[in-house]
Order: sequence, then structure tokens, then C-alpha cells
Amino acid sequence: MRTLWRSAVLFVWVAVMIALAARSGGFSRATAPPPRPLAAQTSERWQGIYGEGKKVGYSHRVRTPTADGFTVTADTQVHLSMMGGAQLVRTRLDADTDRSLRLRRFTFRLRSGSIDFAVSGAVHDEVLEVSSGSLGPQTIRLPLTKPIALSDTLEDLIGQERLETGHTFQYSLFDPVSSAPAPVQLTVGPLERVVLPDGARSAYRVEEQYQGSVVRLWVEPGGDVLKEEGPLGLTVVRERDERAATSGIAGGGIDLAAAAAIPVSHPIASPRSARRLRLHVAQAPASAAFSFPPRQTLDGPTLRIEQDDVAAIRSFTLPARAAAFAAELGATPFLQIDDPSVRGASESILAGERDAERAARKLLDWVHDNLAKVPTISVPNAVQVLQERKGDCNEHAVLYAALARAAGLPARMIAGIVYMPATGGMPGGFFYHAWDEVWLGAWIAVDPTFGQFPADATHVALIEGDPDKSVALIGLVGQLRLEVEEVG
Repeated sequence: MRTLWRSAVLFVWVAVMIALAARSGGFSRATAPPPRPLAAQTSERWQGIYGEGKKVGYSHRVRTPTADGFTVTADTQVHLSMMGGAQLVRTRLDADTDRSLRLRRFTFRLRSGSIDFAVSGAVHDEVLEVSSGSLGPQTIRLPLTKPIALSDTLEDLIGQERLETGHTFQYSLFDPVSSAPAPVQLTVGPLERVVLPDGARSAYRVEEQYQGSVVRLWVEPGGDVLKEEGPLGLTVVRERDERAATSGIAGGGIDLAAAAAIPVSHPIASPRSARRLRLHVAQAPASAAFSFPPRQTLDGPTLRIEQDDVAAIRSFTLPARAAAFAAELGATPFLQIDDPSVRGASESILAGERDAERAARKLLDWVHDNLAKVPTISVPNAVQVLQERKGDCNEHAVLYAALARAAGLPARMIAGIVYMPATGGMPGGFFYHAWDEVWLGAWIAVDPTFGQFPADATHVALIEGDPDKSVALIGLVGQLRLEVEEVG
């Protein structure tokens, strides 16, 4: 379930935790020679998914030969919990490859509750064309510099390599719900004893590094992947057959929000009224970026956040037309501002309001009041959220940004962390979160989930941009350690 792991960042904290069993992205070897053709043989794999000492799901993959290649199907079912609410997440991959497992076409589907996200793609003339009915009638064209093969066939590719301690392999990964391919590195470690449900075996420990995150695989010398471990306590283990993989599954599962939380030793008593915050960054990946001046600045290990001053707002008459805001006013695959439903909703909410500040507040109030606050595992887009009228911070932020842009108000999404006090059995700490910024003479942070204008100072920005940019959060989950030094 690697795609859920990687695309999780598209749901900011959610699928990030579902990470190991739905491998539905793609790998292509970054160095010559190209992959060798495989024998026309059927291959089947069953895996159990475990979290916090109990089985929470399974994955099943089948590779079947065709006249000139293979079909690959992969199914995953995982029981998870979000803020105490149980959810069943299901994914399905269907793909067609050549005999060397290079991708020709694929369809991918993710379902969770009422959410149904689907995406498909096909390779034509060295271009991967990706489309999704879930994102509206549009096609994304990705030029290919190398052939693409499926990560759901990773162990087939590893099986063609010479596994020795110290060897490193470079690949390029494409995810169905992500964008351009990104580098992936596999480093072979020592042989270790691996305990499985049907006994102990010997396998190489292999570290997979992608966008700053690390997943550990245990791979037999012949290429069979026996076990996978990612951050936040999820483990995928090879099972002998369907009965072994699907039996003993417990509902509920690991609570993703709690697993991803960043605890602090000094709680913040009233986070929603915080105007200033000083944090000590005790641990962070070398690639982490925290500085988003003037609101958020980093000085050595000291991070300071100041709530935006509404007195500094300089409103204007909508729509904004400056070329400098082209990116923050344009449509994207997730923000379909030209869709009649989105544009019509924006016009209806504003009812002729053309003052930028008053429009920003009206849109914020409407999104906050009209979306049910429901933890959701999805890949949100504005049209879907407008129809469903529910979701978590991602859904709120996506819809707000789209409604604002449709009105000619420059807006952009922010992904990061926010402090939440302990409640209902959930620990206090910083949780992964999404909100927005709007241009009102300066970029002003607003939070439609909390109904805040401006957002309080415990909102720590990590990423600016649409949901697809949030993939960079992957390398931060489980890698940040912060301490509260001062709150004002």
C-alpha cells in the first residue's frame, strides 16, 4: 500500500500512515541496462497488515501473463481509525505492462466511506496521460524520460538484481495520485533473521528512501519481500495464502492522527487565542524548511510565529488582476474554479460583495458553517467537497481556496502542523493540518476548519501550494521534535 503512504500527504496526515500494502505507483530503473523480460509465469502474493500488535488489513497482488506482457491487479483493505472514528479503506489497482513490467496503462481506485477516488493513465509516444473523473474532465500529460514500471512489481524487479550488502539501486517513482516521478533509492543492508507467522527465515534488510521517508524491507536473496516496516507502527508481512492473510483482522485499527502527533512537554493552554509562539526545533530532517517570513521565521533552532495583524490588511476591489497572482488565481486539478458548481457557489455566497476582505470573511464563515467536521480518508477536490459537504481540514482548505479563486481573490493552501489540546483520549500536541492564505495587501493565514480569521500562532507552516505539493511532508512525518518555549 505504498501509494496510500505516499499520497497520504495529499490528505496531509491520513494516507501517510496507510503506507505499505498498496504499492500502486511505478518504478523505472534509473541506470542502464533496461529491465530484462520475465518468463510468462503467474505470480501471486498475499500480505497481512499489522498495527499496534494486531492485524488491521491485508493486500493481495496477482501478476498474470498475456500474449505480450502481463496484467497486474492489487487489492488492499485496511481498518483504520481517525480521531476515534473507524474507517475501512480499500484500494484497487489494475494495470497492463509489457514483458519487462514497463507500464502501458493503469486504473487506480480508493474508497473510504462515501469517498470514491479513481484515476487512470496510459502511455502514448513517450508521454503518460493521466485522467480522473474524480477531478473533472481533464488530462495531465507527463513526458517520460525513462520507461515506467509498477512498484507493485517491486519484488520482481529486485529479483533481477544481485543482492549484496552495500549495493544501492536507483529508481524513479510515479504515483497515480501524485505528479512527476521522483527518485527512490534502495540500499541493501546485512542478512538478518526475520520471524514470520509460518516461521523464521533469512533475508537482507533493505532501506528504501523516498522524499525523505524511510521504509525498511526484508528481502530474501531470490527477491521475495518478506516484511515491510514504515513510520507510525504499520508493518506488512508476507502470508502463505488467502486464508492466512484475511483471517484475524480486527476493526478500528491504529488511530492515524494520534500516531502522527508531535508531543510536547509543555502543553499550550489556549492555542486558539495564541498570538505569538516560540518553539525550539529539537529534531528535524536536514531538508526541512520552516521559514515563511514575515509570519514565521527560523533563527538557528528557534522558530518564531506571529499571528497576522488584521490592522495591516489593505483591502481592494475584486477581482484581482495582477499577473503576479496568476498561480494563486488559476484552476488546478484539485481546485476546479471554472466548474459551474464552484463558480456558482462562490457567487451565491458573496451575493455581489466585491470588497476583498469582506469577501474573504464571508467565504470563510460559509465553509466553516456548511461543512460537517468529519475525519475523512480521501484525495479531496473542490467539486467533490462541494457535493459531499463534509470532511477534515484538507476538504475545508481545498474548497475555501477554490471559492476564493473563483471570486478573483488570490488564495493558496498551506500544509503543516497545528497545536491541539488533549481531549477524548487523544493526547495533546501538534497534529498535521491544512489551512489557507489569502492576499489582502499581504498574505494572511486563515483557517476555515476552525473558522479563524486570522489563524492563531500555533499554525506552523511546512508547505505552500496545492495538495500535490504536500508530498514533501512524507519525509517529516515521525521526524520532527519540537518544544514550546513561549506562548503569548
